[in-house]
Amino acid sequence: MAGELDKTNSRIADLKGQLEVTSQKLGLTQDELARARGLAQTIKKDQQQSDAQLRQQIGAVQADTTNKFGEVTTEINGTKSDVQATKADLEATKTKLQSTIGDLGVQSGLIARNHDEVEELKRIGERDIFEFSLTKSKAPQHVGPIQVELKKVDTKHYRYTLNVVADDKSIEKKDKTVGEPVQFYVRGARAPYEIVVFDLSKDQAKGYLSTPKSGGAASPSSSTSPGD
Repeated sequence: MAGELDKTNSRIADLKGQLEVTSQKLGLTQDELARARGLAQTIKKDQQQSDAQLRQQIGAVQADTTNKFGEVTTEINGTKSDVQATKADLEATKTKLQSTIGDLGVQSGLIARNHDEVEELKRIGERDIFEFSLTKSKAPQHVGPIQVELKKVDTKHYRYTLNVVADDKSIEKKDKTVGEPVQFYVRGARAPYEIVVFDLSKDQAKGYLSTPKSGGAASPSSSTSPGD
């Protein structure tokens, strides 16, 4: 055992000598080696802290992204539901409103029978709608892109007569019935304009003008007098 101990001590001495020789060759002192080891430990510790902070930030970003994705998905689903509900509502409105044949024999658009239904037509947006309240007079009144003159009111038989002034022409529409689409064409319009009167009282008619979406260019005439 004493011999083995001597051998071990001899090896340790040799290793110490080799370490001293290596340190001398590298030009490093024990203090410098200690500082180098300390610096290495500091760098390792800082790197571990940096890695931990980066993992924490990545986790926070992932959680935020997941939350926002869930919010967007919920919003999209809600929007789809709103669109579907709006479509269903419009279809129900169209079913409630009626369509019929106008005085020119042309299939009319949807017909409103009161102010509330006129608002529904505006909401549907298939045609431009101009609501009016005409008073019997000798001068035409502006209604949207045209002019209209109420000539006669028969409340007993729910009939009326009016003149439509458009394209520098005056068109008489005689003895028309409440709720009947009164149709006429203007220059540049592929579909007819329609006037619908839904309420008559003494010397007054309430209703609306319906025009194609592209038919707003009709030029009313202020110089043309009825009957010319």
